[in-house]
Amino acid sequence: MKVGILLVLHGSRVNEWKEVAVKYKELLNSYFELVEYGFIEFNQPTLREATENLVSAGASHIVAVPLLFAAGAHFYRDIPRLIGVNENGEVVINEKKVSISIARPIGVDKRVAEILKERVEQIIEGPRQI
Repeated sequence: MKVGILLVLHGSRVNEWKEVAVKYKELLNSYFELVEYGFIEFNQPTLREATENLVSAGASHIVAVPLLFAAGAHFYRDIPRLIGVNENGEVVINEKKVSISIARPIGVDKRVAEILKERVEQIIEGPRQI
């Protein structure tokens, strides 16, 4: 089984979202061969386009990894719909059925709290930045 990783980002009219997506793709490529990113809205590629790219690259199973903190409407409704997941947990692309799993959102994690702590310390110790 060849696994493809689909990074799911919200998207924004601000270009910084795309820069973040590219950097996370580069980081994850050191762990996984097939990594693509897609956006829920505003940016390209769409989730469907990124899924198609993974299938074209040979993925037989795709793990969608939402860069979201909690499960909500995007997680439960929009991500599966935008990817095109059917009732069997599959997506059909060019007549090829590929299974899809959607990882849980980041949630509460001490590692994230440590990053937040670092950000606060940077503001306290240095010049204020936005």
